[in-house]
Amino acid sequence: NSGVPHAVVFIDDVENVQVDEIGRTIRMHQRFMPEGTNVDFVQVLKPGVIRVRTYERGVEKETLACGTGAVASAIISHWLKQCSDPVVTVEMAGGRLYVDFLETGGLYRDVWLKGKVERVYEGIYLGDIQGRD
Repeated sequence: NSGVPHAVVFIDDVENVQVDEIGRTIRMHQRFMPEGTNVDFVQVLKPGVIRVRTYERGVEKETLACGTGAVASAIISHWLKQCSDPVVTVEMAGGRLYVDFLETGGLYRDVWLKGKVERVYEGIYLGDIQGRD
């Protein structure tokens, strides 16, 4: 449990799904209320490789990548026997991620998320750390 809820939906062609429209509908479904859920649309490209597009709650639209979504999608793909390897390659619009884990008797542990790291911003916060500016 990553602490962030995800609904994982397997589809044949992830490129043609209306992520924002369908994702919003699933995100707000009564089953997931009151907080709602993230929604991951997953296509199995080949054994051990999946393509994921994520509708992220809070952002309320598709994001380029989602770490917890990549992990949820990889583990459920393995659990449903869509991927057999303990390392799943996850293709997302923001880049390629790798999810590595150990599974014993249906229990998953030692989950690792790996991917390219790139600095996109650097700054200094000048406000008071107690919330007062």
